[in-house]
Amino acid sequence: MAMSVSPSPDTLQLVLCTCPQSEARDLAQSLVSQRLAACVNILPSVSSVYRWDEQVVAEDEALLIIKTCADQREALFTQLAELHPYAVPEIISLPAGSVWPGYQAWVRDETRPLP
Repeated sequence: MAMSVSPSPDTLQLVLCTCPQSEARDLAQSLVSQRLAACVNILPSVSSVYRWDEQVVAEDEALLIIKTCADQREALFTQLAELHPYAVPEIISLPAGSVWPGYQAWVRDETRPLP
């Protein structure tokens, strides 16, 4: 059995989330304003094909690429799921393998809760 290694609290996480294009900017602004994300890139048009309620669905969506630190990931997941209009939103977190130290420090500073 493989052991899971928890990332350092400061490890940069890339969180991917698709959403309706009409909701993307509001979701991004909420996450950044709450300091759950340092930055959110919005790719305004991705084509998604998936199965839902026994139907194959094709939709145009936006893709959010959310930058946060590992210690904010669970709070970000909770808030994103709460704000998201889908019953089962796609929320996937990937640790960044290699990050320029200056950018890593900026993400850490921007996701630290204010005193």
